[in-house]
Amino acid sequence: MDDIKHILLNLKAGEINNVYVLKGEDLFLQNFFVEKLSNKLFLDSSFTKEFLTPNELSGKEILDKILSSDLFNSKKLLILRDPQQIKGKVSKELISYCDQPILNHFLVLICDNHQDKSSFFKNLSSKIPFVNVSTPFQSQMIKWAKFFVKDNKKNISQDVLKEIINICGDSLYNLKNEIDKVCLMVEEKNLKIEHLNFDSSFSRSRKRWELMSALGARDLKKSIKLGKSIIDSSETMISLIFPMAALFQELLFVKMNNGTFIKSSSYIPLSTLLKNNLANYAKNYTVEETKVAIKELKKIEIRQKTTNTDDESELINFIYNALG
Repeated sequence: MDDIKHILLNLKAGEINNVYVLKGEDLFLQNFFVEKLSNKLFLDSSFTKEFLTPNELSGKEILDKILSSDLFNSKKLLILRDPQQIKGKVSKELISYCDQPILNHFLVLICDNHQDKSSFFKNLSSKIPFVNVSTPFQSQMIKWAKFFVKDNKKNISQDVLKEIINICGDSLYNLKNEIDKVCLMVEEKNLKIEHLNFDSSFSRSRKRWELMSALGARDLKKSIKLGKSIIDSSETMISLIFPMAALFQELLFVKMNNGTFIKSSSYIPLSTLLKNNLANYAKNYTVEETKVAIKELKKIEIRQKTTNTDDESELINFIYNALG
């Protein structure tokens, strides 16, 4: 799988493919790539850009949009999320199209799950670039954070930089949002630690981190208090399922490695402070308890997508069952 930096350099040099596959959950990198591709493709010409998803359109409708051309053979950029959800004959036709795409049509396929090994992706041509858009590791997060601050024409000390990354560094999307908001509110050129305290969005990010920490520490009372506060103010159960599942998945890995946290080869959607405490958190759970928590989160995810459920009730019930 190609690094996004390598692919962007190819774009800059004029090496453009008609089909790209983006694998990874970081919304900022997904949007960043699409924006760079759009700017390169359509700088001096009219174009059509459209976002497609199997949740809103049938497979046949999606394929029709990809194949349709106007009389002037205009350039078209289509961004298709979760193409692996398209099944049957249409899926095979889409794979065939990717092997021989229309000249002026450009297709970006996006899958949030970096580890997805579905047959759809396995059957795509090896000539198609697969681009890693997972959230970077810590060393790269620091470089991105400095870039975001510089882009806002501000300066930042190392201490403040580390504080922002520790709390909001679960994705580049969140990191950029927090930095942009703080920079917007601060008139001074230099960002200081006290500038972070008043910002409500930064406070919400802190709440999510604190909830994950309380779950790891198996603090039932604190987890329930934070869970209610988060659901009331800023989060949904769906937005919390992914980081909670990641937390218990990593705790299971630690248990299976005799209490040692081995650095993952893929992205972990947890802040740096949480990652640094995984070995300690794992001592509070058995292997079976972590497995039960992961299975329950999967059931909740299915219910959230198929029925009307109350977010607060789902979260509090999960906390009781996992920690009680």
